[in-house]
Amino acid sequence: MTDPTPLPTAPTPPDIGQPPSVRAAAKAPRLVDLIDTETLQAIQEGFSRLTGVAVSIRDEQGRLVTDPSGSSRFCELVGGPLHDNEACRVSNRAAAKAAAEGQSGPVRYVCHAGLTQFAAAIHLDGRILGTIVLGDVPEQRLGPEEVGNLARQYGIDENELAEAAAELEAVDEPQMRSAIAFLQLLANTLTRLCWQQALLSERIGELTLLSETSRLLSSTLDPDSVLDNIVKTMAEVMRVKACSLRLLGPDGEELVIEAAYGLSPSYLDKGPVLVAENPNDQAALGGQIITVADMRTDPQVRYGEAARREGLVSSLSVGLIAKGEPLGTLHVYTARPHTFSPEEIRLFRSVADQAAMTVRNAQLLEECVISRQQQRELEVAARVQERMLPARAPDIAGYDCYGITVPSLAVGGDFHDWIRLPGNNWGIAIGDVAGKGVPAAILMASVRAALRAQAEHVYALRHVMDRVNQGLIADTEPTEFATLFYGVLDAPARRLTYSSAGHEPAVLIRGGKITRLEAGGPLLGIWENAAYKYDAVELAAGDTLVVFSDGAIDAANYQRDRFGRNRLMESLLRHAVHRAERMAQEVQWDIRRFTGLAPQADDLTLVVLKAL
Repeated sequence: MTDPTPLPTAPTPPDIGQPPSVRAAAKAPRLVDLIDTETLQAIQEGFSRLTGVAVSIRDEQGRLVTDPSGSSRFCELVGGPLHDNEACRVSNRAAAKAAAEGQSGPVRYVCHAGLTQFAAAIHLDGRILGTIVLGDVPEQRLGPEEVGNLARQYGIDENELAEAAAELEAVDEPQMRSAIAFLQLLANTLTRLCWQQALLSERIGELTLLSETSRLLSSTLDPDSVLDNIVKTMAEVMRVKACSLRLLGPDGEELVIEAAYGLSPSYLDKGPVLVAENPNDQAALGGQIITVADMRTDPQVRYGEAARREGLVSSLSVGLIAKGEPLGTLHVYTARPHTFSPEEIRLFRSVADQAAMTVRNAQLLEECVISRQQQRELEVAARVQERMLPARAPDIAGYDCYGITVPSLAVGGDFHDWIRLPGNNWGIAIGDVAGKGVPAAILMASVRAALRAQAEHVYALRHVMDRVNQGLIADTEPTEFATLFYGVLDAPARRLTYSSAGHEPAVLIRGGKITRLEAGGPLLGIWENAAYKYDAVELAAGDTLVVFSDGAIDAANYQRDRFGRNRLMESLLRHAVHRAERMAQEVQWDIRRFTGLAPQADDLTLVVLKAL
């Protein structure tokens, strides 16, 4: 009953590209998904009023999407108000097929009732979404015989059908060509509307998807849970078999598996993934998107046989990069050969970028938690160390004493101590251990405890120093050592016996001159057979003994100029006229004025003993 004939038409729309949709690829949109029925109906009715001919819009199978507009009484008698009798349905399906197969635009065909119609397809990315049907007009008036046959076939009053047939107006060639051109323009317009709606819907879908993905990824900041969320979410979003996430190890040389979805333990344990041996991973960490058509045979894939056993074929990889810093790589795998579309790649990149920031935020949070924990531990250690240092200098008859230790960090490796000994003797000690921070503080506590244990039971200074040295060698590494000045003040006799283990020599200020107290031996904790000499000095009224750590000499300003020994000696001489506490404070101020706002680089300890 049909006779489709292609007709010359208006130009077809330009290549409008592919609607970017990963999910839409699984379920292609229908015409009514892109343009609502009410809008289609309004477009159709406006066109029918303008042209004065019948119009209907049908889906790709020829089924009505809208109610026919401008339908003639003849067609309603033959096919019903919706043109839905069997003969019309067959004819409509033939029209849809003819329009879909038309290579140059609308096609003309003759329906079962002998009326001429024109059909134009609505395309989207090469797929037929529907058909616009124009016409139901005779090329010439229907004769009595044709009307009679139709009346008998469909049980219609012949006279009534003849009157309806008489109302049909034949369309001449110019009218037909104008209508066809306008029809094609309408089809093209609908196509563009469909495409724009598809793009808009897809963008909204992508934004919704990315928003939901962001919510899922950020639903927890527990590092392990974050990584598990990423691989699971990525596999579901991309509709792939599996996903894996690797992070760079501490040395930046190996990509260590941290989370996986859909992969067996045997595949994950297939062997190390070294960046230097994997060009694909190097490129991904550099910001490239890497696609592999077949992992089983690609020479760039290091573990192709493992991929074959695991049932992995195609893969897509990207680097996890947060603010320019590569963190690791993210991979998805398919079970069948698959060419990843630009839309899939764009979506993969977008989710990977979110994942990278989520990973970095989780790492920063973990670092913050660790930092806070360490800070709390440092605060506790600082309080412990503070309790270990003397709260104040002792009251020794005939002497004015003061000591202070200022760590450069929360805790430090310097200490000073006043040790009460029998016979109104006092042990005076300053120690400085290697390093800074907690390790130095622990070593400092060990040296202080060892010194106190020996000083309270051993009289000879050389034996005290020797035993502290032996204990330190036995309990520490070769890189852990300490300097120590230890003296015993016989207060009634005004005699100081001292020995120094590699420490800055103490100074005795008398009559405006400085004498260095240099007797002693090497550092503690280095030489097992070290010998420590000792010496004694008599103290007279007005004498000032100052013991200090190298932090007083090595203090530096922003130009890296050191305060130095000469400046320190000059400061000690200038302030020796003051009482012990003020003298120490003034020396500290001289050092601070020299260094300015430069941070304190080393612990600083000063002990002042003035004979009255």
